[in-house]
Amino acid sequence: MGAVFISYRRADSEGQARALSLELEKLLGRDSLFMDVDGIALGRDFRQIIHERLQHCDVMLALIGPRWLDAADAKGNRLLDNPRDFVRQELAAALKRNILVIPVLLQGTPIPSPEQLPEDIRDLSYRNGFDLEHSTWESDVREMVKRLGLDQQTAKPTVSPEKASAPPRTPGTPFQMKRSGIAYAAAGTAAVVISALLLYLYSSFSGTEQTQPTQDSPTDAAATTPRDAPPTLRGTTGVTNTPLTPPAPAGKAAISALEFNWPGDDCWDVFRGTERVTYKCGSQQQALEAGTYTLKGRSGPIFVPFDVVIRNGAPTRVNKGGVFEFKWPGDDCWDVLRGEEFVAYQCGSKKQALGAGSYTIKGRHAPVFVPFQIEIKDGVSTTMSAGGVFTFNWPGKDCWDIMRGDDQVIYQCGTKSQALGAGTYTIKGRHAAVFRQFTIKIADGAQVKAP
Repeated sequence: MGAVFISYRRADSEGQARALSLELEKLLGRDSLFMDVDGIALGRDFRQIIHERLQHCDVMLALIGPRWLDAADAKGNRLLDNPRDFVRQELAAALKRNILVIPVLLQGTPIPSPEQLPEDIRDLSYRNGFDLEHSTWESDVREMVKRLGLDQQTAKPTVSPEKASAPPRTPGTPFQMKRSGIAYAAAGTAAVVISALLLYLYSSFSGTEQTQPTQDSPTDAAATTPRDAPPTLRGTTGVTNTPLTPPAPAGKAAISALEFNWPGDDCWDVFRGTERVTYKCGSQQQALEAGTYTLKGRSGPIFVPFDVVIRNGAPTRVNKGGVFEFKWPGDDCWDVLRGEEFVAYQCGSKKQALGAGSYTIKGRHAPVFVPFQIEIKDGVSTTMSAGGVFTFNWPGKDCWDIMRGDDQVIYQCGTKSQALGAGTYTIKGRHAAVFRQFTIKIADGAQVKAP
């Protein structure tokens, strides 16, 4: 049975759950985690399988994004208020077992307060959470795995000075997930001293020169080196030195470098045929044997996969991608499509690196703006500003629909603000005619209030 259970709401964090599952599979192995999409065979009763896995998991990672708390069904009822809601059932079962339940906070979302949660999952508010940032996704996941002690499941049985002095942790015991502190700094200082000593001893015996880390040219061997590869030295800057291996003997395959200049922080896989060799994120270099490789986006088709040929003696440089910046005044999410193919999504005002080509941008959960097309060119930034904000100061908790012609755009309840694309809209009571419907006009950059 899997040791880690990933709980998420599809309307809130489906993409992040998939990315986290892929990263944890790489770090821990497929058998060490459970996610409903991948972990349930066709034809099986998913209720029974989820119940079984919850009885055997050691850790639950509860992904909480901007729409997790207030996600509603087709009738406007909050999903968490339904005792049959699967996310609520998963959390209630895990909290009842008193295992480690970690609120994994996405896009700066805070942990819900006890008053915002049903009684059977209110303990979630008191569980120490962990922030996963889009810009530092891989390093954040590795840090979370380390702090939970999950890396010890696959690591060799060696004990570092930091671990040797730490008291054992039992399931259900609260622990600190903060990323700074005196103890953490002291452990980092000890690691620097030990790393420097090992580096000096190896250099003395091998006679080879070690490459010193610089913040201008970071590498991330922890994400790309197989578990059975030679150890590496890591300093406090998070920059990895040259692996502690002697030069390759004569007759071994020659090594050259691939330099992929990608303008975003998205990750990309390197394949040799059908075999995935490694992956990197953003603009990075990777040493490779001579041969033909295929590069493709890791978590989404942010660019069309392409082949590169690595030759001996000189680095192969690839420059691809432009940046699309969408300045949207709300926190609504939007999809990026290449034709009919989903590429990526972002929320609010964000930037996204994309391969050259034509794309369609449309609202992810609601048509809050009319879909539009953009053209991306390599090395070029494309900016689009759209949308105004409508604020309805309604003194009650009643819900109200926003209509564009006969099409429902979205709904809100009580006093709320909603970003909308430029155009004319009708506002009317959702479940009852508690007010006479009225019309508003939204212009880009405008603020419209009623009454």
